[in-house]
Parts: sequence; structure tokens; C-alpha cells
Amino acid sequence: MKKILILLVIMLFCVSANAAVDYNNTNLRHKIAQMLIIGFDGTKLTKDSQLYDDLINDRISGVIIFSSDSLGNSKYKNVQNPKQLKKLISDINKTSKTKLFISIDEEGGKITRLPSDRGFNVKTLSHKELGDKNEEMTTYLEAKKIASVLKSLGFNMNFAPCVDLALNPNSEVIYKAQRSFSDDSLKVIKHANTYILAHNQYGILTVLKHFPGHGSTSSDSHKGFSDATLNWSPKELEPYQALISNGAAQNIMVSHIYNKNIDDKYPASMSNKTVNELLKGKLGFSGLIITDDMQMKAISDNYPFDEAVISAISAGCDLLIFGNNLSYDKNLAKKFNDVVFNAVQNGKISPERIDEAYLKIMKVKERL
Repeated sequence: MKKILILLVIMLFCVSANAAVDYNNTNLRHKIAQMLIIGFDGTKLTKDSQLYDDLINDRISGVIIFSSDSLGNSKYKNVQNPKQLKKLISDINKTSKTKLFISIDEEGGKITRLPSDRGFNVKTLSHKELGDKNEEMTTYLEAKKIASVLKSLGFNMNFAPCVDLALNPNSEVIYKAQRSFSDDSLKVIKHANTYILAHNQYGILTVLKHFPGHGSTSSDSHKGFSDATLNWSPKELEPYQALISNGAAQNIMVSHIYNKNIDDKYPASMSNKTVNELLKGKLGFSGLIITDDMQMKAISDNYPFDEAVISAISAGCDLLIFGNNLSYDKNLAKKFNDVVFNAVQNGKISPERIDEAYLKIMKVKERL
């Protein structure tokens, strides 16, 4: 009898321990799904759409909204007018089995997904214009305008602000697009802090970008391989270090920039040396780490899908974005889930890495 009791206690302990490790018995595929933010086609959610299928089958962690299709196949992509967009987001949330990240790139200035000619009242100054004015109250009010509109529509995540330094006047993607507050890191830190504060007051998550710095390169990682080796400066890390230290950095987006000084094999988003060793190790960042769109040509033209996904996750990235805007793949969520699942089964990604990402993601979602 005594032996039976001891055996029962051991069995109960094992069940309890396994439940704790498995985070309330959620399965591996559910954890993997929580690592994917995806773009989609359409201005409304219908039961015959791929997004609906992905939602009811628990394949994604969130969506990213675009107002136009870069391929020219869709005039509106996801955005027609405020009433339509608000209903679309509401329907997406109602259909999902889990809380979702509803995300957008709404930096201000030229970088907007909510056009004024479609009825959105969110026209604001660019990062450059705010830096040139150098008035914290102006930055606060402009960022507050963005955050309040996002909140009213149902968004909870904004991929902003940019904390890239305006170091290269020839940069089409940063300097000429007016996406940097300044070439002075102290000014960038000041205005980024204020921008983040305004979003926090409306419950909108912010995401610093593009780690470890995109402002010194002239090439655009949307269009192809982008090498910062000769131009990148360590001072591009200063905004990240300061905003991590003062607690303002909630989430950080890692770019696809290649920098031989940091990693001579992989671009930042796929680089263990950049993400695990530099961002998490040296800079001490413990928040969510998100990749830039993995369909950008810097990745998609140079690395197979499997290698890119496995390397990014192994490097320490928690959330991967596939915007489905530079190219479209309706089966992307299924493909992503299968690749990661098989990689765990084959020992290419450790279960502990999946658990680490999952727990971080769920901790953030509990606050949404």
C-alpha cells in the first residue's frame, strides 16, 4: 500500500511538472502560431477567406494592416474608410480564438497607412519635421493624434518610432523619407521617449526600429541586400541603449541589414551575434524582439524560406512578420507553422526557444 501511495505521488508530481512546462497544456503548434504576424488581402472578413481559415484554426498571433498593395493588385488592400476598417478589425478579433496583435506602420509624415483622402484624420508631421522643431510638446501632440486614432479603430501595436540616426543623406528609405528625428542620438532619444509616452497613454504598444541601425546605409532592404559594413557606426546603438535603460523600449524590431563588423554570415534578423549576443546580452533587452518583414528582398532573394525562419527564431527573434504585401502567399501561415514544428522535432530549434518566445508574447498580450 505504501509503495502504491508513493507511486501515485510521483505520477501526480510528473503531471503537474509537465503542465507547468507546457504552459497550461497548450500544444506546440499553438505556441508556434503565436510567433507569427501576417498580412492579408481584403477589406472585409468572409468565411471563405484565407485569413478566416487561419484565425479559426489558430495559426497566427496577429495581423498587419496595409492601405495599398505594393504589387498593384489591390487598390485598397485592407483600408477603405474608418467605418470599414473598424468593422474589419472588430470581426477579426471576434473570430480569433486568442488575443491578437493588431498592428500597423503609422509613423507620421509620409509613412502612413491611413490616408486622409479615405477619411482618416491622422495627418501629422514626420519624424524629421518633429526633430527640426525640437519641441517635445509638439512631438507629444502629434504622437497623441496618431495613438488616439489607432485606439479608436481597434489597433494595439504601432511599428514606430524609428530611432535610426539620419547619418546618410543619400538614404532613400530613412533620410529622404524623413523617418529620422535627427543625426544626434540625444535628440532622437528625447523625441522617441515623448512619442512612446503618448502611445502608452492610449494603450498602444510601440516598437523601436530598425535595430541595430538603418540610418547609415543608402540601400533599401525592401529591394535587396543591404550592407552597412563600411558606413555603420556604434553610435547608432545609443538610442536603443538609453531607451532600454530607462524602460521606454517595450518591443524592438530587428532589421535585415548585413554588417560584417557584427556578423560576417547573416543579416541582423537572422544573426545570433546581433540578437542574442548584442541586443539581449550586451544591451540587456528582455522585451519582445520582432523581425522586419521577412518577405523583403534582402531576405527572400538570398535565403530559402526554411533557413530564414529557423535562423531568425534561433537567433532570438520572438515574432516574425510576413506582410504578404511585397509578395503574396495565402498558405504562408500553414507553411510557417509546419517549418517551425518540423524544426523543433528535428532538433534545429530547441523547445526552450519556443517556450521563451511564447511566454514573452503571452505576457505582453495579457496587458492588451
